Amino acid sequence: MKYFIQKIAKFFEPSKNLVLISLAFWITHILLRVMLLFRSNPYGFPFVSKPDWFIFHAVCIDFMWICNALVVFMVLGGIAAKIASSRRADSKIADTRSAGISNEATISKVAKITTILYTVFHSVILLFTLLDNEVQRFLGGHLSFGLVDTYKDTSSIAMFYDYVANDLSVPYLQFVVLVLMLPLTYGVYKLLYKHYRTPEGFRLKKSAIAMVIFYIASYLFVYFIWTGNARMNKLRPVVSLVYNDLFVSKKVAGLTEKDLAAYRTTYQNLWQRVEGDSLWKFSDAKEGHGLPLYRIPTKTLLNSEKLAAQREMKPNFILVLMESHRGLNTGYMNPQIQPSPTPFLDSLAANSHVWMRMHTSGVPTTGGVLSTHLGIPHHSRLAQATDLAHVSLPSFVSVLTSNGYSTHYMSAADPAWDNLGVWMAKWYTAEHYNREREDDSTFLNHAAQYVRDTLSKAGKPFLATLMTRSNHYPFNFAAGMTDEQKALPLQERINVTMNYADRQLAQFIRSIQNEEWYKNTYVIIMADHGFPLGENGVSTMNGGGFSNISWIPFFIHGKGLEPTRDTTTAAQIDIAPTVLELAGFAVPNIFMGHNLLRDTETTLNADSTIVKKERAGLSLGAYSGYSALGLDNYRVVSKTASNDEVYLFADGDMRQEHDLAKAESERTAKMHATLDTLIKISDYSLEHGL
Repeated sequence: MKYFIQKIAKFFEPSKNLVLISLAFWITHILLRVMLLFRSNPYGFPFVSKPDWFIFHAVCIDFMWICNALVVFMVLGGIAAKIASSRRADSKIADTRSAGISNEATISKVAKITTILYTVFHSVILLFTLLDNEVQRFLGGHLSFGLVDTYKDTSSIAMFYDYVANDLSVPYLQFVVLVLMLPLTYGVYKLLYKHYRTPEGFRLKKSAIAMVIFYIASYLFVYFIWTGNARMNKLRPVVSLVYNDLFVSKKVAGLTEKDLAAYRTTYQNLWQRVEGDSLWKFSDAKEGHGLPLYRIPTKTLLNSEKLAAQREMKPNFILVLMESHRGLNTGYMNPQIQPSPTPFLDSLAANSHVWMRMHTSGVPTTGGVLSTHLGIPHHSRLAQATDLAHVSLPSFVSVLTSNGYSTHYMSAADPAWDNLGVWMAKWYTAEHYNREREDDSTFLNHAAQYVRDTLSKAGKPFLATLMTRSNHYPFNFAAGMTDEQKALPLQERINVTMNYADRQLAQFIRSIQNEEWYKNTYVIIMADHGFPLGENGVSTMNGGGFSNISWIPFFIHGKGLEPTRDTTTAAQIDIAPTVLELAGFAVPNIFMGHNLLRDTETTLNADSTIVKKERAGLSLGAYSGYSALGLDNYRVVSKTASNDEVYLFADGDMRQEHDLAKAESERTAKMHATLDTLIKISDYSLEHGL
């Protein structure tokens, strides 16, 4: 151990200036993190609702990347010094003493150059870190090449100045920090230099040991003790962002014009085949920015009496997104599970239009929530909530808001945690979250009171979207769980938490169902996603797109909807066009989904009896490295853009116990190719927006 400590000290001693510079810049980064996490955004709302859940991770992350940079520069400096010394030795200086002096001078010169380069490197990174922080506060996403490309015109500079001037936190504070942060860093460096300077020279041995210990502790804390992908995405340092943009993103080739044209044709033909009518037309017009998804309603649809009647009705909407509710654990979807964990959900579904083959279009929660709003599957590669926050993407909510609806997003979980709050702020009239109402009981009681006493009395139709929390992994969040229940295996514990959420939902609905306005309200119940609990050999969220994670409850209860068990293949991308149909609006859009309530084609038999053609369906989703497509009574699940793992199941095999990929190799290959095309089209559309 003593030998190891001596080695560490010896390693740091020649690069004492680099160590002190690193510590000085780290302290400045900590101050920048505090100013980001503990301030409000420019619009007066907290940047994160739980800064204490972020700050320690931020400190550790910054320490680790700064130490990594320190080691890189020390190694490069050492190599440069070695090369320079070797060249000096080759000059064959006769005087040994003079040779030693020259060698020391060479090493000193290399060390000085390394120090200058290291200081410049950190100064540039610090400037870009400040810019990245402000971009996050204003736009919700990190600084990236994609964002620069989006806002590359000079008018953006003037717009940024206006934002700074009207910042509801502290106007112009950004400019003050910009001017002072480098002098501050230099001042901290001088203090450290003075502290470590002794008559005998520099003493960094204890600090070097402390840095190594803190590095190990930081690594364990961030990656093992208290993990969180959403938090890590939000706290990514600039060096990581640059590396990702330069190297990781380039591994995925963009679409050529030729590929895009071919994919556009394939997608549009498939969409029209599934839709089954000609009420929508795809358009390559300028307002569609050349997006393959852009479609516009025909005059026939705009003049539809059915849509006019729905608009006249001005219905309200209550959309409830149930956290991690699996179809496999929902009573009416899986009668084999007894007793049912969801008795109220079952009773409400019995009087609603139910889709028995509904699939999520993205995981985790950000994937399910965003694909529900946007009508497009979650991005197959990017952390969409953070990486694409700067892209302009309309949702069904933005359509309702712009047409006079009062729209409110209510969440039991912190929407700022995974950057969902940034997206909701784009579309909704208001967001609601309170740290003291994270249990579904207090959350849904407050939501019922707000809907009943405020929204319903505002004189406008409303949309209230509710996101629950209690049924969340590791399925021990439900209030009042006994120690015995918490000790159950996950496969059984989820039934306890789903049952708890079901009881709170029952209380919410019963508290509003006798209100007069409720008669003119559509209640939409669905899950954000399921959860893998060992089925298909998968027990992690990024282990595949099987039904354990994708098959979810979904039904609509309300005026004019007869109780129905619908076996049409469907997905969350269908929610947006379906809700707008119920609201009576047909607007140009880039939804990949279909209106699940569209009229079906009817024909007459020879005996004059009416025959209704079964509505075609399509489900599409991207699931953390995997993707899936349901079409023509089959569902293909695949590792995205890979032939390594491809599965095929009959649509009715909801447990996905019988893989048909080998027996139906031709169908599998065809569906896999279609899936690949659709995912490329959806990724392209999300990246470009409108």
